[in-house]
Amino acid sequence: MEEDREKLEKIYQQLNEEEDTVLKKWHQSLIPKAILLFPLIVFGLTFLKVNKEKSILDLLSFVAVGGLLVFGGIFLNYLLSKGR
Repeated sequence: MEEDREKLEKIYQQLNEEEDTVLKKWHQSLIPKAILLFPLIVFGLTFLKVNKEKSILDLLSFVAVGGLLVFGGIFLNYLLSKGR
């Protein structure tokens, strides 16, 4: 009974240590995340400032159509290169 309790305590400690390292790694990578998100935020704010009559829905649809065109081109390229 006592051995089981010690094993469970060891497992619990290991899980807590793993969570701490994951949290530390996430916090250490905040600067790269901010660098990646900065252009998106600036684009969104600039789009809404220049186009005052547009809404966030218009911005999202604009980005979605652009994304669909890019992914469509990638997909077509994949299909055409697959035949070689």
